[in-house]
Amino acid sequence: MRHRGAQYWLWTNSQLRGRSHDEILPDGTQIDIQARFSREYVTQVFVGVYTRDGAALAEEFYDREERPTLAKALAWGNARAQAILTSVTEFRAPHRIQLTVGVVLDDPCELALRHMEMSDDEALRLKRQDAWDEYLKAKQAVLATMRAEKVDSDVWESQKRRLRDAIDRRAALRHCWPAD
Repeated sequence: MRHRGAQYWLWTNSQLRGRSHDEILPDGTQIDIQARFSREYVTQVFVGVYTRDGAALAEEFYDREERPTLAKALAWGNARAQAILTSVTEFRAPHRIQLTVGVVLDDPCELALRHMEMSDDEALRLKRQDAWDEYLKAKQAVLATMRAEKVDSDVWESQKRRLRDAIDRRAALRHCWPAD
């Protein structure tokens, strides 16, 4: 459950309808983006970034004067949320092993191909495939742990958390639509 701050309550208006985009990142960070048209036909965007526990990291709202479509406003809000995350995430030492839910690529050719410009549909399809692959790997790891004769409780908890995160990532990506 998210703990909404003052910015959200200033922005909210139940009489104005719009579109929203919710996303849960592999580390549990939650992104909430909402876009709507005001009574004066100005496109308005709300960007909320929350911790795994629901505490607000940042809440902002904007009037987009150039009157973009709601889909473009949501895409802009998502980019703004990513910028917020870049500025508020703590430093992680590059020499330490990072456990990620996403697929880690080492091949320079594959990395270059992934970074080539691609359509939103292709990028979403690629993210969904990566999420599916990680889910299968996490499921196999949990099954192997369950079949073991003796298992450390920390290992069991980490495997369960990995599987839960993989399921959450798959569910979040199933509800994402490419930008128009």
